[in-house]
Amino acid sequence: MFNDHRWGFDWTEFMTGIVFLIAAYFVIKQPQAALLSLVFLFAIAAIISGVTTIGGYTKLRRETGLRANFALVFAIIDILVGLLFLFHAPTGVLVLGYVFAFWFLIDSIERLTVVSHLRVLGTGYFVLSLILDIISLALGILLVINPMIAVISFNVLVSFYFAVFGINAILIAFARRN
Repeated sequence: MFNDHRWGFDWTEFMTGIVFLIAAYFVIKQPQAALLSLVFLFAIAAIISGVTTIGGYTKLRRETGLRANFALVFAIIDILVGLLFLFHAPTGVLVLGYVFAFWFLIDSIERLTVVSHLRVLGTGYFVLSLILDIISLALGILLVINPMIAVISFNVLVSFYFAVFGINAILIAFARRN
């Protein structure tokens, strides 16, 4: 079950990272941008994240066993959140702070659940990804505990999260090339 560690360069993970880095740049450089455009941007990012995870599910299951099922469930949640934001933007605007907090938590938990597969690709990749996932998890918890933080510093927090998630996705894409 854990013998075949050949993934090849993970282009979907790489593209997810690029999309998240672009989203981070957009959020930090355009703080006055309309909230509605952010909702649509995040909807697309959530859908891409979910589709990417589903696309790598078979390989992830081979590497992590049944733990990959958690990633699959969280990927479906990502897609549902994305579709909600895409097709009913007013709802997205109303619950943006909490939805993002829980989205950050879900993605961080999903990544932490399956991060062990990176260990065979190199301890450095594993440790760095683990640290980035823990930072993302802490940020998600912070947003859930105190949503006023999200209101006051929404652009910075979301940009930081997207940058961390994007860097981690690109790191995983390169780690899997072995």
